[in-house]
Amino acid sequence: MNNAKRYAVVAGSVLVIIAIVVVWFTVDLNAAGQVASVVAGCAAVITLARELLRRGQPAVMVAQQTGKTSARSGGDANSGITGPADSLSGDFRAERTGDSEGDGGSANSGIRLS
Repeated sequence: MNNAKRYAVVAGSVLVIIAIVVVWFTVDLNAAGQVASVVAGCAAVITLARELLRRGQPAVMVAQQTGKTSARSGGDANSGITGPADSLSGDFRAERTGDSEGDGGSANSGIRLS
């Protein structure tokens, strides 16, 4: 989530909290509790629907600005993304990865799918 979206979520949350507090002060606590229950129920349904719709989208994995790796004498070093190709899905991207040095070993600073 980028910073603009985070700020929007925080601002929206603050506005909802302010609205709930205003309701608490303008009506009795019984009515305020009922309003809070309805708001919480709506938020739960919206969150559930959003997550269910998002599940179908592939994940994007990024190895970015990884550090230097070095492996010697049969060792294995990784500072990026690694895993079995059949268990990982989605888009992969490697950007500005670090140097890799495998002196008798296996070094990776980007993406390695086996």
